[in-house]
Amino acid sequence: MLVLAGAGCASSSHTSDPAALTGPPTFVDLDHAIEARVATDHLPGAALLVVRNGDTLRRQGYGSYDPTTVVPIASASKWLTVATLMTLVDEGRLSLDDPVRKHLPEFRGVTGSATIRQLLSHTSGIAQNSCVWDDSSSLQACTEVIAAQQAAGTPGSAFEYGNTSFSVAGRIIEVVTGTSFEQAFEQRIAEPVGMTATRFDGASYPTDANPVPAASAESDLDDYGRFVQMLAGRGAIDGRRVLSEASVLEMEKDQVVGLDTHRDDAVRTTGIPTYGLGAWRDVVTADDTGVIVSGNGAYGFYPWVDRARNAYGVFEVYDQRGSTVAVPDSQATVHEVWAALDEETGAPGGPATTTYGR
Repeated sequence: MLVLAGAGCASSSHTSDPAALTGPPTFVDLDHAIEARVATDHLPGAALLVVRNGDTLRRQGYGSYDPTTVVPIASASKWLTVATLMTLVDEGRLSLDDPVRKHLPEFRGVTGSATIRQLLSHTSGIAQNSCVWDDSSSLQACTEVIAAQQAAGTPGSAFEYGNTSFSVAGRIIEVVTGTSFEQAFEQRIAEPVGMTATRFDGASYPTDANPVPAASAESDLDDYGRFVQMLAGRGAIDGRRVLSEASVLEMEKDQVVGLDTHRDDAVRTTGIPTYGLGAWRDVVTADDTGVIVSGNGAYGFYPWVDRARNAYGVFEVYDQRGSTVAVPDSQATVHEVWAALDEETGAPGGPATTTYGR
């Protein structure tokens, strides 16, 4: 999620609040709630994909949207970037615990000792830098600027959600693969998964030299739906393995154990204090195993994988009112999806869970 100025959660104007329902929500209730949000919040449209046990329960557009409507997905980009990098882990070409300086020797001192794992979990101590948004620059030039700046903190000492460390990770992908970041994403994730509409240098951020691995991708319901289908399949889709099961599960593990995350603006917006690699951990079990992980973005794009229900889905909107409104509003809709699944197809069994969010 790309956090905009301010902290906390702004009040929502739409009517998709479970408390407004007279009983447990159904998918018909959910349809009405999404239609109400589109109308009340003056959104162009929305789209919803819900799949459980291989059955598609919703693949539907609302307003002017259909499942092929392409929108900017903001920080849902992060999940795609991590997956791209994890293909290199699977090939043994790098390790999550490699220090940054191993691949980018311009990083020295404190920032050079930060690990790739810390880049992807917002614990690297690397300070934010606006060069990530400079479309006249490049990933190489931007990371050289980042390398020269003073560290914000000691690696591993704090969780500070942002975008800059992902540009460093994107540059590492370029160095290791010998291709552009966009080419690496297309060859390693988009093509094998079957994503045809997803790009980091599309119409929303038209530069291929300095894409924003944390936030510049655009996608649609069907494309990102295939991505979460692959993750739900523990790295495989349509009989083709894209990531190892170990890499997928590593992305879902709590990477911020022992850190107090509650002061972070993004945590205050999402209400989720626990984070994996490029993804939030919305629901966890008592043994801290990830049960539902999501990759929400500032405009309300909200994809998830639900291990407890053997389900996955994507809620798509392009809500420009700011992340402190758009993200909690979409999160409320997704929580209603989970409740509707339980009402219509049965609640999951297993150990007790903790659900985070607003």
